[in-house]
Amino acid sequence: MPVARSIQDTPPEEPGLSRAVWIATICSALMIAQQVANKAARDALFLSHFAVDQLPPMLMSAAIFSIVIVYFASKAMIRWSPGILTPALFLLSALLVTIEFGVAGQNPKLAAVLLYLHVASIGSILISGFWSVVNERFDPRTAKRRIGRIAGGATLGGLLGGLLAERMGATLGVLPTLPVLAIIQVACAVLLLAMRPKGAPYLNPAASTGNGEGAGSNKKKASGLAILMRVAYIRNLGLLVLLGNIAATLIDYVFKAQAAATLTDGDDLMRFFAVFYTLVSLATFAVQTGFTRRFLEGVDPSRSVAAAVAIRPGFVILGALTVIPFLSLTSAAIFRGFEAVLQSSFFRSGYELLFAPIIPEKKRATKPIVDVGFDRMGDAIGGGIVRLMLFLPVGISHPVMLLGAALVSVVAGFVATTMNRGRAVALEKSLLNQRAALDGDGPGAFRGDPSIMQTLSGIDLTGVDMTQTMNTHSMATMAGDADEADEAESAQAKARAGAGGTGDTATQGAARAPDIRDPLIAAIVELRSGNAKRIRTYLRTSRPIDPHLAAHVVPLLAWDEVSLSAGRALAEIAPAITGQLIDRLLDAKEEFAIRRRIPRLLTGSPHEHAVQGLLTALRDKRFEVRFQSGRALVRMKEKQPEVKIERRRVFDIVIAEAKVDRRVWESQRLLDKPSDNDEDSPIVDKVLRERTNRSMEHVFTILSLVLPREPLRIAFRGLYTSDRNLRGTALEYLESVLPDDVRRILWPFLEGDAPKDPAERSRDEIMKDLLESNQSIEINLNELRRKHGKE
Repeated sequence: MPVARSIQDTPPEEPGLSRAVWIATICSALMIAQQVANKAARDALFLSHFAVDQLPPMLMSAAIFSIVIVYFASKAMIRWSPGILTPALFLLSALLVTIEFGVAGQNPKLAAVLLYLHVASIGSILISGFWSVVNERFDPRTAKRRIGRIAGGATLGGLLGGLLAERMGATLGVLPTLPVLAIIQVACAVLLLAMRPKGAPYLNPAASTGNGEGAGSNKKKASGLAILMRVAYIRNLGLLVLLGNIAATLIDYVFKAQAAATLTDGDDLMRFFAVFYTLVSLATFAVQTGFTRRFLEGVDPSRSVAAAVAIRPGFVILGALTVIPFLSLTSAAIFRGFEAVLQSSFFRSGYELLFAPIIPEKKRATKPIVDVGFDRMGDAIGGGIVRLMLFLPVGISHPVMLLGAALVSVVAGFVATTMNRGRAVALEKSLLNQRAALDGDGPGAFRGDPSIMQTLSGIDLTGVDMTQTMNTHSMATMAGDADEADEAESAQAKARAGAGGTGDTATQGAARAPDIRDPLIAAIVELRSGNAKRIRTYLRTSRPIDPHLAAHVVPLLAWDEVSLSAGRALAEIAPAITGQLIDRLLDAKEEFAIRRRIPRLLTGSPHEHAVQGLLTALRDKRFEVRFQSGRALVRMKEKQPEVKIERRRVFDIVIAEAKVDRRVWESQRLLDKPSDNDEDSPIVDKVLRERTNRSMEHVFTILSLVLPREPLRIAFRGLYTSDRNLRGTALEYLESVLPDDVRRILWPFLEGDAPKDPAERSRDEIMKDLLESNQSIEINLNELRRKHGKE
């Protein structure tokens, strides 16, 4: 017999995963280092050759240029894998920096404009491409755990980039920084290529999206803009970027205007901006390593991601109102610095995690547009607002800009609060999209019945009205086989009698029913005859049976030879005897075999009494009674969607199930074993049944009463698959839909965390656990006996 597989036996970590995380961390550090140094060189070079009032037109021009570039980048992302396209863009960027360095010697103003356009467009696409690679390289669960380290590397890189710019600006000036940045960009390209898993495709594998479009499909893929128009969740992500950047542009202009008014020399500006970016990176590194991951994992996981995104606009609102009365270079620098810290820590981590569950095809098409296009649109709109504000007196324009940043952040904060539900829906769609990974030929696929992901379908039970049956295929089949055997035996007896054959007349007389004229009494005599053949014959030929006979048929559920025929007969009249069945189900003194077989008879009953009775049975002391009652409720709700079941009551039942000791949890067994062709489980199939335990199946069955069943079924299967990406998505989905109290008590069983050291227990508690674990111990002992017997 296959041994159930614990979720603690999680699939082994993918070879090279830790290496990929470290490569991503180093690459993020180098990428942000060159970006920070590039921005410091860009600002210093531009402000040393142009007046500060030329900054808004430059922002707007760079934004328009970036939007054109990002359009082609999104097209390329649909065609090419980010793991190939992003390194190519790094190499192109290194070439452009080298060209700009050469132009600066002849025409520094032209070089300043080219560098500004370069950093604003391709520089942003490089960052977007890097995070696209990270999002696709790691599953959502791994990303949530490791993104803190990767983002920490990025913030450390910002610190190093600021130090590099400051030291080179102090010793060599602005221009010599550019060749060094080109070398760093080449190193980033090499590291990104090394991070790709072995065998990863160079082209975007459409088939991997699970939407049925193979590589050779002629169906035209939707453009990024078309997807944005259709998917509200991605539009909201773009709106967060747009509003955040409008506010940042307004704050940044006030800060740089204060700096340009105080510092006039180009090298002084270079050193000032280098020191500023260095301090910002240092503070970001401290926040990222000390708070961000703890916040994401410590706060309610279903809300922490959106809350992390909402921190930035909340700070801008409070910060703007605080700084306006005390505006100076110092206050503007502190305000801008903290805004940048929150943008690079909480907002960046939360934003990338919000993007993680989006289907790869949609993510590749839209992420460059959202990351760069909406960002540059924010620059353009912010630059336009700045341009308008410059018509106001200097003493008024800067406070008005900060007030505008606060108003924009109010809207951004509201949008952030809507992202929790959107992320849960995106995770659900991601699970449904990965259905092919379970049924296909990949490493995470299951083998067996091709219909294992189908919902329970009606099965013909030889003329029984399916609105009032058990929908239990195995029961129908076995009962039918017994009936056929009885019919065959009767035919043979008639043939022998017709041929003049003799038989054991005493035995035949004992099996013959007495001549009783009252049909009800005659039926009772048959049902209480103790002869399995006579009972099955009566139940087969007298359907539907009289409801008055139910009291005589219910006890037959405990007799294995006739229980299937009895169950089929009772299921037909279940609506008329619901009260009687519920009473016997909930009677703890009733025979256990009868109680565990009653729930499946109630699935066709339309009475609210049946629903409440089954819900009450979910609190029974006997596991199999609870297990069968949960299944019956699911089948009842499938046939009667209007059945209302209170969510909180279901969650409380799940909590009660998960409070047992882990040994009890893993040792729960069923006496009525499902057959190989059993189809009445809403969660598992034959293949998965061999890998999971009954407690987990029961809990997910109950949860399917109040949570979307299809994604829940896929999440359940994802927990047991070897596909780490699907398993990570499944855990993230469950984390987003389960209430906090349910998640906390269920998570050790789902994620396989090692249990904490048990508290000291009394002797009675230990004895109780030992007795409850008896069945599991017996099974293990039998396995050992068989093993040693073979040896």
